[in-house]
Amino acid sequence: MEEEEEKTTFHNICYLGCREIEKPADEGLISDIIGDFNSKIDGEAEIVLSIPKSCTGYVTQSINDEHDQDSIRFNICSIRYFALGRKENSEANCFAFSHVLPDQTFECRAYRCSQDNIVPQISNLFAKAFQNIDALPPSQALNLDVEYFKFDVYLEIQESCENNTPNVHGFKVVPRQKGLLKLRSNVVKKVIITVKQCSENSMRFRIERCFGMLVSPGNNVRHVDMQLLEKVVMATSASGSVIITGTWDPRESAFASLNKETTPEEPSVFMTAAADLVVSQIAEPIRFVFETRAAIYPQTERYWFYALRSLHRQYSVQLKRKSKGDDSSSSDGCAFELVDIKISEEMEVKQPSSSLTLQLANSMASYVRFPGSNNNLEEPASPVGEWGAESSGDDEPLLSGFGEVSKDCTNSELLSWSQVLQEWNSNKLPSKQLAILVKKGIPEALRGEVWQRLTQTSELQDNIVETYKILNTKDSPDEKVILRDIHRTFPAHDFFKKEGGVGQEALYRISKAYSVYDSEVGYCQGQSFLIAALLLQMPEEQAFGVLVKIMHDLGLRNIFRENFEELQMRLYQLDKLVEATLPDLWNHFAKVGLESHMYASQWFLTLFTAKFPLFLVFRVIDVFLYFGFESIFQVALGILKLSRKEMLSLDFEGLMKYFRVNIPKRYRSEDHARYLMAVAMNIKLKKLRKYENEWKTFKEVERAREDPVVRYERENKRLLSDNLRLDTENDNLARQLVSSKVLMRKEIDFLEDSKDEFEKEIRYLRQNMDEISEDKKRLEEETENLKTVLKRELEKLERDLEKKNRVVDDYKLICSQLSEKLELAQSKALDGQSSPPSCGSDSNSEDSIESTYEKRIRELELELAKTKLALVETECKNQDLTHQYNATLQDLNSNAVKSGTWLSKTITSLRETTVRGSTTAGGASSSNIKKSTSVDIIN
Repeated sequence: MEEEEEKTTFHNICYLGCREIEKPADEGLISDIIGDFNSKIDGEAEIVLSIPKSCTGYVTQSINDEHDQDSIRFNICSIRYFALGRKENSEANCFAFSHVLPDQTFECRAYRCSQDNIVPQISNLFAKAFQNIDALPPSQALNLDVEYFKFDVYLEIQESCENNTPNVHGFKVVPRQKGLLKLRSNVVKKVIITVKQCSENSMRFRIERCFGMLVSPGNNVRHVDMQLLEKVVMATSASGSVIITGTWDPRESAFASLNKETTPEEPSVFMTAAADLVVSQIAEPIRFVFETRAAIYPQTERYWFYALRSLHRQYSVQLKRKSKGDDSSSSDGCAFELVDIKISEEMEVKQPSSSLTLQLANSMASYVRFPGSNNNLEEPASPVGEWGAESSGDDEPLLSGFGEVSKDCTNSELLSWSQVLQEWNSNKLPSKQLAILVKKGIPEALRGEVWQRLTQTSELQDNIVETYKILNTKDSPDEKVILRDIHRTFPAHDFFKKEGGVGQEALYRISKAYSVYDSEVGYCQGQSFLIAALLLQMPEEQAFGVLVKIMHDLGLRNIFRENFEELQMRLYQLDKLVEATLPDLWNHFAKVGLESHMYASQWFLTLFTAKFPLFLVFRVIDVFLYFGFESIFQVALGILKLSRKEMLSLDFEGLMKYFRVNIPKRYRSEDHARYLMAVAMNIKLKKLRKYENEWKTFKEVERAREDPVVRYERENKRLLSDNLRLDTENDNLARQLVSSKVLMRKEIDFLEDSKDEFEKEIRYLRQNMDEISEDKKRLEEETENLKTVLKRELEKLERDLEKKNRVVDDYKLICSQLSEKLELAQSKALDGQSSPPSCGSDSNSEDSIESTYEKRIRELELELAKTKLALVETECKNQDLTHQYNATLQDLNSNAVKSGTWLSKTITSLRETTVRGSTTAGGASSSNIKKSTSVDIIN
């Protein structure tokens, strides 16, 4: 696992496969997919998975770190659900997530980790990224219909060779330096624009045609004011890049300002070049526009082809996907609409020339061989005339901190450094490739981290921070000198320019902390320049740690000790190296009386940080941290070699001015600084140890010849000084010890008080826990009793209910019998009315019988009505008892932990209700039964 600032990368992750899914948030379905893929051995592939730390990043899946073209990216906001494998089987190390595709369908991707602890880390990273999605402002909210595609676009201009070189035909690339294209007037040119889509998106676009290449003088030019070029040709290279070439004749009236030679008052002019491209799947054409500055020279001007760099910009094209119901998308076959085009700043990436002419020009360029070097290095053109510093009589030296350092880096360099950094950890030494990369220069974006690793301060970061905080609380005897120096340290840099600003305050704190940390050396003039260079690459705590390592481990502090005796040895070594490698220059220095300490002392004391541009300063520190003082000798010899011809013609005053003014200004150009470092790294220092031994032998002989009294007096003074310093340190340590004891006593008292409070709290908690345990036991007993009573009452209620059901059945049977008898009596009465009377007495008797029957019928009807009413009341009470029983059962289950008083009241209420229901039902049933027996008597 590799944790970076914006993402975390996991290696050796097995990609199991992907499948389309209809319900992206169905965890069960995703788990089934994981199990299905995990059960199949075939189809697995080891990949590298990168997870972002913010909701605006991308989840990247690639085969390895060196194959960006095979990577697949998913916006973290497009992921709909993240699920882990089932823990009870072999899927415990698996995970999957579902995400939305551009066509609004969903896909599930499954993975398996090689280690058990990786899955929780991945899950936590996804959770942190998902938590920040809702906090996005509306302006940054994800629109799944909008996608971004990046294109690398290069601009190159070539000039015809026929007018300037009669025997050479064809075109040559114009040089470009410091952002200026160097063009000749009245020369036919070719404008070449190379377009290549970056491999950050899975969808690739095809450039169908170019319907116009345009050029215009000026910047911010309207589209209608640009001029079309003739003979526009488009071709596709083997790498997939599209190369568009157009012929440009600057002698036309529309390009008059681009065909007029520039003057010192107006050294450059703006020009704009553009290409209109028709791209598949995009409804509107895309226009890539370049705006740059150009210097116009005479037609016969000759210059070195040493900076043949294409103008490189990256364009971010924002496209909106058309909806499926849009008729225009189906009619014209375009799936996207152009929303916006954003242009990045110029990127310092060298693009290989698209023509054979440039390769021939590079191969025919001049090479210069230097003494002591086995390699041919291409020498840049002289800066005289371009900067004007040496010809204009400007005697002002270059301010320290001058220059800007680009953070751009080529893809090959990033790949090489990423491989080295992966192998470089606390348990494994860096590979031999690191030395080669350091010689070429550490990328600006990685410089701070690599410096800390080279000095091994990243492993001791916690201790450094604590030590730095403590040192800043103490007083330093060198505070006045520090305050005087920080105002003249890097005045050309904005970070240190403001008095009392953040840069000066950090510079003051580090200088003060080191003067207290190393009381023997304290603060020496020149240290502030090295500290300022470190502050530009890292926070002040880390800068202090690297400074301590440089001073102690790399031996820089030894130069400031013992009356700068080691500095004298370094200067002696430099003299011997100059004498051996540059004898003519050494003789010239001896002739005019120039000694090495007059120009090189500052180089060793400040590591070239005091006067030189920042680009060279950082390159020197790069090699110094890896190779030590050997690299300082190499850079010093490289400077002398490259300036040898100029210095041989100067006297003492001229040499002093040249070292002070001209040499630092010579390396304001990054090309010259790179060339200097390339020359310096090729210098071999085989006799450096020999010269050191010579110096030590010479000093020993000198001490032996010295008067013993003088030597003893000097030693005595040195010992007295050391004794005084040690006494001061002892007093400071004694004060610190007393202060530490007082603080420790206070802390111990505080800890003891905290201990007593914690013990009281523990006792109180234990007592509460015992009470809670007793309550728990009591409640459990009450619960068991409640369950027993409830069971008994339920059984009784069931018996009562069964008894009542039997009474109801008896009532129903009686009612049915009475109904039958009533119907029979009514039928007999009707039969009696239909038969004729026999006599008067019979009629009277029949009338009395009829009246008796009618009266009895009315009684039976009334009795039947009462019986039915009693039956209805009994059924209603039965239902009430059933509802009350259910409600009581629920209350008993939910309130089982309440007191026994409530239990007794509930049971009493149930009993009373049951008794009342039984008494009422029993009375009604017995009354009805008695009444029903009268029917049997009548019968």
